[in-house]
Amino acid sequence: MRKNGIKEWNRLPSDIQNSISASWRNDVPPLASAVFARWWQFETWLRSLIYLELRAAYGSNWTERLPQLPNHEKRQQKDEEFQYMATPDAQALLAYTDVADLLKIIDEQWSLFEKSLLPKEVWKGRVIELRNIRNCIGHCRRPHSDDLSRLEQILRDLENGAFEAVAAFNRQSLVPKNWEDPLAKAWVDCQHETAQRLIKHAQRQYHTTFQLKCSKRPWVQSTQIIPPVSGEKGYVWHAKWTMSRGLNLRDFWEDDAWDNFRDTILLMCAANPYSLELSFSALEDAVSVADTIGTAFDLIINHQIRNNLPQDAHERWEEINTDLDPRVQAHSIWSIIGDSTKSISIFGA
Repeated sequence: MRKNGIKEWNRLPSDIQNSISASWRNDVPPLASAVFARWWQFETWLRSLIYLELRAAYGSNWTERLPQLPNHEKRQQKDEEFQYMATPDAQALLAYTDVADLLKIIDEQWSLFEKSLLPKEVWKGRVIELRNIRNCIGHCRRPHSDDLSRLEQILRDLENGAFEAVAAFNRQSLVPKNWEDPLAKAWVDCQHETAQRLIKHAQRQYHTTFQLKCSKRPWVQSTQIIPPVSGEKGYVWHAKWTMSRGLNLRDFWEDDAWDNFRDTILLMCAANPYSLELSFSALEDAVSVADTIGTAFDLIINHQIRNNLPQDAHERWEEINTDLDPRVQAHSIWSIIGDSTKSISIFGA
């Protein structure tokens, strides 16, 4: 997403500014920094897209659809031995997967990605260039003078597909009453115990409203969302809360009550401190999803901020939530991009 570059630089902590400047003064080509930054955008986007599409297609069994890649699991296990060095992505299996293997996953599951990437023959041609650029980065070789322009052109070419992938996630239909689906019965018809206890109470006492919505991935053939959705490939549930008081997102996510429920969640999205959305693959067990929503509802009540937020709360809220689990999307493209935001550039290339 486009931001003011000078403003972003000025907001960086002084130690980061000093480190970048010192590296440029001491033999690190500024071009190499720019190429790596653009590559970071590209590779992290691929990981995010692969995770979401595989999870939507196969539910909690999505890792079984990965190629036999022993190295990424070994790397993840090795990192667990160094907890004091743990990164925010430590829980993400794909964060330990080589680029070559990411590209292999896309090739083997092409039907899930063709609407979000480029025409297949064009994509194959670009992959050759991408591998060469990645090898240069991986071995700290000085980049070719055209590598940056090549990467930025690829990002521009991916813009439309990336927008469709994210917009589809947020192209959500409100689940009406009397839908013939077990999750709808639990949380729209209020047959779940927590729904009976909290939906009206939260609205009266905490000005917190709840909605259950549904979306489908771009590769789903059906033009409409027809129940039952539970058990269907490519559909995503969205449990959404809107609050009059801000939510302490970090405390909410790290609460011990989540220990038996986190793995059910596809993504947790928050566009601002006053909204929260939990998404789930429709292939997850409907009872488990219903119970996870119930646990979340109680925690939302407990972790709302009691006092009014200061004027700069949005900016600080975004900054303090950037290093959470990668499933937590605070003011990210997955939480704010939709059909009404076409003027926003995802990659800013």
